[in-house]
Amino acid sequence: MYDLIIKNGTVIDGSGTKEKFMADVAVHNGVIVRVGAIEDMEAKKIIDAEGLYVTPGFIDVLSHSDTNLTLFTMPGQESLISQGVTTIIGGNCGYSLAPLISGNVIDAEQRWTDPAQINVDWLRMSEFLEKLEEKKLAVNFGTLTGYNTLIKGILKNEYRQPSRQENEIASFLLDQSLQEGSGGMSIGFAYLYQDKNFADHLESLFATVKKQKKIIAIHLKDESNTFLDSLHATIALAREFDSPLHISHLKVVGKRFWHNFQKAIQAIEEASASGVSVTFDMFPYASSALALYLLLPAWVKVGGPEMIMKRLKNSFERAQVIKDLAEQAIDYERITIASRAPDGVFVGKTLAEIAKGFGTNPEEAIIQLLLGSNLKVIVFAHVLNEGNIQMGVAHPLSIIGSSGAGYSMAPPPQQRDLPHPRSFGTFPRFLRKYVVDKKLLSWEHAIAKITGTPARLFGVKRRGILKEGNSADIVVFDPRIISDVATFQNPYQYSKGVEMVLVNGACAYEKKGFTHAFSGKVIRFS
Repeated sequence: MYDLIIKNGTVIDGSGTKEKFMADVAVHNGVIVRVGAIEDMEAKKIIDAEGLYVTPGFIDVLSHSDTNLTLFTMPGQESLISQGVTTIIGGNCGYSLAPLISGNVIDAEQRWTDPAQINVDWLRMSEFLEKLEEKKLAVNFGTLTGYNTLIKGILKNEYRQPSRQENEIASFLLDQSLQEGSGGMSIGFAYLYQDKNFADHLESLFATVKKQKKIIAIHLKDESNTFLDSLHATIALAREFDSPLHISHLKVVGKRFWHNFQKAIQAIEEASASGVSVTFDMFPYASSALALYLLLPAWVKVGGPEMIMKRLKNSFERAQVIKDLAEQAIDYERITIASRAPDGVFVGKTLAEIAKGFGTNPEEAIIQLLLGSNLKVIVFAHVLNEGNIQMGVAHPLSIIGSSGAGYSMAPPPQQRDLPHPRSFGTFPRFLRKYVVDKKLLSWEHAIAKITGTPARLFGVKRRGILKEGNSADIVVFDPRIISDVATFQNPYQYSKGVEMVLVNGACAYEKKGFTHAFSGKVIRFS
């Protein structure tokens, strides 16, 4: 007898190469054991999926549930489960929760959250993964190793170039981390405050990742005025070191630079055609969430947070910052405070509105907000181009990642911070907007971008394809109503259209609600 049979559904297997087909799906002991016509319908539970699509569980390769700590503080991860997400990859944009040179290295995550919320009782990657296995996970979790976490721990938050010996230590720790289950390395160039590129110091690390046939994910140094330079430098790394490279949340920030996105796509295509292994992910929103201090001119950020604060307090340098910010022609009406402001009343207001309230210019308002919050303010920047997003999501080298985190429920009344709605709606929004409404992709190709393709690129085994022998991570959804509901004003709204979600064969979500099965597993990449 099977544990579960999903009958009469339309299967999209996640490969991107096979057309959708009618089939029954049987599950036993957490594994898909039959895909096809099942004559013997004996099972502990039978679901009639007539009129519904049956697909592999969605894989979010760009999750921040780990570094935002919601993996610990909101373990139900309901905002992800309700979208159909069954597997998340953390350790993105250069930051991971392991390995740690010392426990206080995790303080670097303060730009997003408060590390005091959890007890950090691990250092090595193996210890971190073991601690997670002791917890109950709602989704499957795997992680990359964050280069920024490594190097900041080794340099003890000194903002200088690493020595040869320090590079050797970093390579050793990376190799150890990869052997203990990490899926690759991520680098957040935007968060490295040195005044020179780290390319000269990456050869041994790239070689370490390549040796273990794993992936390198890059957050570009700049996503506005020097976006193309940052992209070309990243592609050059992949070419020089002959390593598979993935670009995280590819985007161009600011109307003045939107035209560069098409040039970026052309550069990626040319690199791919010449043999460079390069891919990228997108989130389906024309708005990003970013740390406010990233808007500061590059020279201000050299030397790290302490030096930034000193420069903002120095009257001469402060005047130069204001001048340089003004020359960037930022549309302050389109930048909204999201979280971690010095006063909760600022949340939801634009920089233009705050400046008016202060009786000053927006550049001065930015400085006051940064000084008042110790650089921690997060903003919504509604400065991306919808045409670029359409170009990106439809591209054969792209996949979809949320760049969000998992949340459980509306926060207590006193908490005014707002998460980006992508944490609640990325995948249904992608399917609704670009498959159903705009018809940029077929269902088969769209589902592959959130299942089989990310599983292949990131080395997630026995998941991502709906076939016999694979883990029973399965989503059943209604293609007629699948859609996101979350907004920037009210992000705490679950998506519509997902009827059932299985994680390792256990039902995590049904139309009537969450079961809190906590059947997720820790993924160790081999």
